[in-house]
Amino acid sequence: MAFKYNPPTRTFCKVCVELAQTIRNPIIDTHNGKSTSANNFPFHNWYNFVLGYSPEFPEYLIKKFEISTDKIVVDPFMGTGTTLITCKQNGITSFGVDANDYFIDVAKTKLNWNLDAKELEKNKKSIIEAFLNYTSEIDFEETEKTNQLQFEKVVKTKNYKSIAEESRTALLDPRYISAKPLVKLVILKDIINDLIPNYNRDFFLLTLSSIIVPVSNVKYGPGFGVNKPKEDVDVLKYFKNKADRMILDIQSQVNNKETHSEVYHGDARKLDEVFSENSIDFMITSPPYPGDHEYTKHTRLELIFMNYAISKDEFRTIKKRMLRGSTTNIYKEDKEKENVSELSSISSITQLIEERLKHDGATSGFEKLYTKLVWEYFGGMYNNFKTAHKVLKDGGKYSLLVSDSHAFKMTHIKTAEILGEVAIKAGFKKAEIELWQNKVSTSHKYDLHENILIVTK
Repeated sequence: MAFKYNPPTRTFCKVCVELAQTIRNPIIDTHNGKSTSANNFPFHNWYNFVLGYSPEFPEYLIKKFEISTDKIVVDPFMGTGTTLITCKQNGITSFGVDANDYFIDVAKTKLNWNLDAKELEKNKKSIIEAFLNYTSEIDFEETEKTNQLQFEKVVKTKNYKSIAEESRTALLDPRYISAKPLVKLVILKDIINDLIPNYNRDFFLLTLSSIIVPVSNVKYGPGFGVNKPKEDVDVLKYFKNKADRMILDIQSQVNNKETHSEVYHGDARKLDEVFSENSIDFMITSPPYPGDHEYTKHTRLELIFMNYAISKDEFRTIKKRMLRGSTTNIYKEDKEKENVSELSSISSITQLIEERLKHDGATSGFEKLYTKLVWEYFGGMYNNFKTAHKVLKDGGKYSLLVSDSHAFKMTHIKTAEILGEVAIKAGFKKAEIELWQNKVSTSHKYDLHENILIVTK
């Protein structure tokens, strides 16, 4: 069925104008609207998720609350482990929960510092040697087999195209990654699985998966997109450079190796299935916010290539465990709106979105889901707050880093403010908001506030 899609054409936001007139000094004001990348921090830089946050955020809260080493911190939307790594570096016990299968293994690997740097270096050299030997037999240049081949030291016996065809699964679209880089990644993966002992294998598999996007044609801005094809890439150079950087972190780490960190595969809306009542001191996280970002899309290549999800059904299973933050993970059976249906702050937003959709004559399937997404997002966060309240100790604090949003017809959503209302409804007694930073938006002239919401049991 044909539909009319209307891109966001509005540029004026009355709420942004009003917020700009309110003087609030951000905690972070040195990065021109962009918090320091996790790429600048040891262990965090082993894998940097495009929608992730800087370690400066949990570090700030550890100092603000003077969290001591006898306390327990939980991150219910763990991602790749930013909060847990920061806690480990400070000698604080921490636990994380995430719905994304790939993130679970990324975080586990980033938190395993009990590795021998010298042995990792030997393993790396073995991988490189095996890669060079194997690829020397592959014809990447499609050389014509003439008599001159008789004088070459190694005759090319394999063609990269046939290897790529065998390796490319149905969901691994050729637009996402070209044949030559794909073949090189496959060879590296096979070598790691065949040659590297179990206790070091995850280290090098993370090294490999962390370079998939850089050598592919995929781009994030922060949405998912595809660049002009990279027909060939020096994949081995990417791999070696990343491995060197990671080994250096292991080599230089001498403190807090034994600090306990543990991750759980689960749903942040069901924390009481993971933790006991009144057992947690602090929660520090940055959950998805209603910005229409779908997290499996931002790890699509890694999930497919590393065999976590190779079918649409497997992707759907992961998405259903996730908070509803995108129109691509909304389902007919979703009914979490019922948790917050009486909140006027949400209904006023959804009414404005509906008015703008009607004014624009919007008929696309995704646009029709905008208001349902907003309701389901806050309804899902109610369940997260409800179970968080159950497992936190009395006086325990839950801190969330969230950004305001303009994702739906330029309708301004004050995410932290509304989440504060939802948290109070779920049982928390106090909600405070601090301005973390002003985020530069690429789609309009306004800065969007990224706030820390702190709620207390």
